[in-house]
Amino acid sequence: MIENASSGIVLLAQTFNPSIFTETWLYRNGLVPEDKLVGMRVFSSEVAQFQTTDVQVLVIPPKMQILFGILGPCEFPDLPRKIATKTVELLPQTSYQALGINFDFFVTQPADVDFLTYDRDLLGTGDYSLIQEFSSADCRFGRYFSKDFKGSRLKLDIKPVKAGPKNQDLIQFSFNFHYDVAETDAATRTEKLAALINSWDELRQYAQVLVDLGSRLRERNG
Repeated sequence: MIENASSGIVLLAQTFNPSIFTETWLYRNGLVPEDKLVGMRVFSSEVAQFQTTDVQVLVIPPKMQILFGILGPCEFPDLPRKIATKTVELLPQTSYQALGINFDFFVTQPADVDFLTYDRDLLGTGDYSLIQEFSSADCRFGRYFSKDFKGSRLKLDIKPVKAGPKNQDLIQFSFNFHYDVAETDAATRTEKLAALINSWDELRQYAQVLVDLGSRLRERNG
């Protein structure tokens, strides 16, 4: 069962100018709904950091990072994508290098299986000779996968972690869909980035399919 899930949109650039991201600029250009910023915020020449109830944003010279949860109710579910797309549309002169769309899913073991057994049966079996050196009851296991996927390089890291309010044992599925846009023609880069950002729903659905597949134990013979 999926216990929790979050996502991130990361824009990498040769140089962002954080001083542009003032509270007035955010409201005036529609990146954030009026008066929806909450908590502590920082706006300076070196860093811009602000948040709503559902989204946290950090801008420093090498990158813009937008983090948000994807389970439970959300007042403005499209806000993370809106912030990212409006940024690339309003700042086309920025030398964008790459886009990362990330997902983290945290999965609990089935009710009738203890966690260490689940981790071993899920991730610690196979013909790899090194596994034989990790046979004690305290061992934990993970896997790494990577492939090209619809113009991105997909990297999937699966590992046991302790997380959540109860600091419980969970299997974390970390997805990174990486798009290199450094060689994209500057005249079409903004349009391409906006289209990639708006493919978020499709990527989330595919990640969910892989989590469902990757968290399911195979039936044992006999």
